[in-house]
Amino acid sequence: MQTTKFLRKTALCVLQCALTCLFFACSDNEEAFDNSFGGQYRDAAGYYILSEGLMNHNNATLDFYDLGTGNTITDYYSKANGQGLGETANDMLKIGEELWIVVTGSAYIAVLDVNTGEKIADISLCNPQGLNRQARKMAYSDGYVYVSCFDGNVLKVSKANKTIVDVKPTGGRNPEELAVCQGKLYVANSGGLSYPNYDKTVSVFTLDNFALDTIITVALNPTKVKTDGENVFVLSMGDYSSLPVLTKISNKTVIDSIQTKITDFEIANNTIYSFYVDYANASALNLSATPTNNIQQQNVILASKPEGMITPYHINIIDNQIFILDSKYYTTSGEVFVFSALGEVQQSFSCSMNPNKIVKKY
Repeated sequence: MQTTKFLRKTALCVLQCALTCLFFACSDNEEAFDNSFGGQYRDAAGYYILSEGLMNHNNATLDFYDLGTGNTITDYYSKANGQGLGETANDMLKIGEELWIVVTGSAYIAVLDVNTGEKIADISLCNPQGLNRQARKMAYSDGYVYVSCFDGNVLKVSKANKTIVDVKPTGGRNPEELAVCQGKLYVANSGGLSYPNYDKTVSVFTLDNFALDTIITVALNPTKVKTDGENVFVLSMGDYSSLPVLTKISNKTVIDSIQTKITDFEIANNTIYSFYVDYANASALNLSATPTNNIQQQNVILASKPEGMITPYHINIIDNQIFILDSKYYTTSGEVFVFSALGEVQQSFSCSMNPNKIVKKY
């Protein structure tokens, strides 16, 4: 199952590399556009849920879960903007009063008013030759959004001007997630398009001058990077035939590295919250809480899936609650499961296909 998931991801990336840049996403549903829709939810508290959609179907979506009513407004973006989000959305950041969304296949960043979900700007992610850079993930620091791209570069984008102000190669292949820690930008170079010849490096940039500082060697196929504010944690997936490897980096130096049961993770309150999907045991989940000062001490807080959960896909932490996004069968609507920090199921709500990120509006 791990291999199947990897091949699906790889096929998606290869297909998207063949796409030309699309500045505006089209919708298959030509409904009358109500330009007052977003304003109806200006004061509504809740969560935005970003979903990738299905490969080559141009159906990435942004949903909104209304805490006041307990209802999910599916395809909220289209209803607020009169057009679809596009092909494969991979990341979302809330920055002040703005919501930034990377739409990888359509080669742009959509910048929205976080209050209404209405679009403020489009930022093209094509290179000077007009080719899609294949943007993946974002990180924010001091007025700039840093965007990793599968073409081997990191973009520096001005939040104020909504323009790309600098482009730097990472020195590695197919950069994925990135994180800012103590004035440095850490970027995982996965080499994900070169299966089975993965990369195994993390590039470190100094943000003061946006210059490449050093390249750190980690385990094969690093894809996820998080920080607790002092240290950086890198998850390497290897060739999917053995357990992933979690590496702890402090001040550009590897200080610990272990094989561990982690599929995805987030950090909050000096704790690594993670889940691991054991595909050999359909009922297993392994939801864990691990102190950042001792990654050897992985404490399982839930060892089985709650009823209704099929395929845990991504994890986010908001207000000491654990959100696990369930992609189900990859071709159907997804579901968001909410847990306490102790692993107790608190609620669940529906969302669109292949959810990968959730952020709180207020």
